[in-house]
Parts: sequence; structure tokens; C-alpha cells
Amino acid sequence: MEFFSRMTKTIGSQDILRELTEGHPEAADLGILFISAENPYQAAPLLDAIRQRIKVRHFMACTCAGIIGSQEEIEGLPASSLILAKLPGVKVVPFVMNQIQLEAIRRPEDWYNFFEIYPSEAPIFLTLPDPFMFDMNRFLDEMNSVYPKCPVVGGLASGALRPGENTLILDNEKFNEGLIGFILSGNVRVETIVSQGCRPIGETFIVTKAEGNVIYTLAGRPLIDVLRDVLKNVSSEDKALAQEAVFVGVAMDEYKHSFKRGDFLIRGLMGIDQNSGAGAIADYVKTGQTVQFHVRDAKSAREDLQELLNSQQTQKNYQKPYGALVFCCNGRGQNLFQVKNHDINIIQKYVGTVPAAGFFCAGEIGPVGGNNFLHGFTNSIALFYPR
Repeated sequence: MEFFSRMTKTIGSQDILRELTEGHPEAADLGILFISAENPYQAAPLLDAIRQRIKVRHFMACTCAGIIGSQEEIEGLPASSLILAKLPGVKVVPFVMNQIQLEAIRRPEDWYNFFEIYPSEAPIFLTLPDPFMFDMNRFLDEMNSVYPKCPVVGGLASGALRPGENTLILDNEKFNEGLIGFILSGNVRVETIVSQGCRPIGETFIVTKAEGNVIYTLAGRPLIDVLRDVLKNVSSEDKALAQEAVFVGVAMDEYKHSFKRGDFLIRGLMGIDQNSGAGAIADYVKTGQTVQFHVRDAKSAREDLQELLNSQQTQKNYQKPYGALVFCCNGRGQNLFQVKNHDINIIQKYVGTVPAAGFFCAGEIGPVGGNNFLHGFTNSIALFYPR
């Protein structure tokens, strides 16, 4: 297994091509290009030129608001990031899906026939969806059911403000809607880090009454009363953050006796009914689930990413990955941390210097507690190892 990555800021078309392919391998099994929507040298011709220089079996690309390379993050400027991989013993299957196809697939057998792969093959799905005309939440719900415990990782293309303006490229075809991706199986293992950037406040509570996305009571009391009590006992800093936004972490494993970072799916508390004391969150919740309130700021996001990376490396005995894909929310970066290259510097510090590429997304995809979700304000990272 071998990975190669390069990034460049725009100078001229030939300069971009030369810098992206300098020192390139003669051939690769997989290639992914991320290209800023402001780049005057468009994705399709750049991809064609790269393929003329390098024999790549399967290639995909998307336009984005900012790109991430092995050592640098570039936001709001023309830039490109390329990653190539040699994957001996790995089956790479490209796929494309649109909303009509998604709605037509009904049974598990339909999914197996569409992807031509079964859960027993332990597939890994790398995805680049358009955010406007494809129901990614529905897709992920289906994948969690049909391909349980199989990771889906990726990010929503962020190079456009209106439908039809993103560019998605899969091999020799160009799309402006739907979902493109690769399925990997065989001699490959992917470790995922999904850093949602929050820290918990107060204690955990059992949901005692809920319907849809509305929580009525926690531990037998209205949600609003429980939240008020929690905020009475937190620091002034956390109270100030809670005035801006409160998040609800939903525990993914009900059999755990204690919870830590990475055990919760973070969703925003969208509103509270002052009369009933119920609160609506940005996801479905069931009676009996465990929840905990969270807050988010730059400090929390930094600590969360560091702790999750450190925990992963400790569990894997500091085994260095061969490559990394980084799907980071476009609300992070300099806008949040007030410094350049924040997340990629932390990633390289904890996992070692590895070839990496990624982009600032309009939504991030990755597993929490074994199920795949669409996130916001998150950094979803895929680390690649031989199986």
C-alpha cells in the first residue's frame, strides 16, 4: 500500500499540473482531486491532464470552497489537492447514484445488486455527494440497515451556492448532482475519526418521553427544567457559550455505563417550547436513550480532535497510517480557530507525517457508534492501513 499527495495554489495551468504531479508514481489504483471553485483552471481539464501523465485506474473529483493538503489548508483562494493510492489486493469499485435511483431501491437485494458487493466483504464507502439534489440522510439510513458496521466517509461538495453549479467527476463522466464514490474491499482497513467539536456539560440523562425529534422529559422532568439546572452549575464561560447555542449528545451505545468523547452523536437544540418545556433537536430521538448537553467553541473543537486522535493512536499502538482523507466543515478553519492550518497540523502531529488530502465541506459524513451520519461543524478523517 502506498499513497502520494500534492497540493498547489493557482499560478497557471501548466504550473498547477507540474506541481500536482511532481515526483508522481507511474500508475495508481485510485485518485481523488479536490479543486477550489474559484480556480480558473477547471476540474475536468485538469483531471484529463493528470490522467495523461499518470495511469490511474479510477479517479474522482469535486469542486469545493477550500482545500486541505498534507501540510496546509487553503480557504477562499484558488487551489487544488491531489491524492493517489496504490492498493495491492484491494478491489476498487466506482459508483454513481442520483435521487431517482435512491428512491427506486427498496430491498436489501436491490442494494447488493446496485453496488455488486455484499456486507460479508466488509466494504468501505468513500463518497462525494452534491448537497442540493440528493437526500444523503436517507441514503445513510439505508446503508446503516443494509451494510451494518460498514463505514461511509466523505464530504458534501461545497463549491456552489445553488443547485447544478458543483462539479463531480467519476472516471470519464461529469455530474452536477447526485452522489459519486468508491467502494473498497479486500486488503484495506480504514480507521475513522469523527470529531464533532463539542464538550459535555452536566450529567447524562435518560429520555423518559420523546416523539420524533422532540424530547419532552428527561429523568421524568421537562427538558427546560433539566437544562436550567445544568446551566446553574457550569462555569461562566460555558453559560456564555450556551447563550449562543446548546447541543444535545445522543449516546450511541446504551449498554455503556460511562461515556466519553466519541460516544455521542451531536445534534443542535433547535428550540424549546416555553409552555410544555419540550425541546426539538436536529434528529430523531427515542424514549430510553441517554443524552447529555454539550457546548462548542474553538477550545472544545481543538480538545475534541486532539483527544480522539490520541485515543485512536494509543489503541492502535501508534501504528502509522499509509494515507489520510480529511473532510472538514467549512465553518472550522481560520474562521473558528483564528490560525492557519489548525486541523491538519494536529492530525499530522498525532498520526505522523502521512500523505493527506481533503477539503472544506458543506457537510461531513462519518460513523459514530458504528452507524453512519451526516454531520455539521465536524472533521471526519479516514486513516488507511493494510488489513
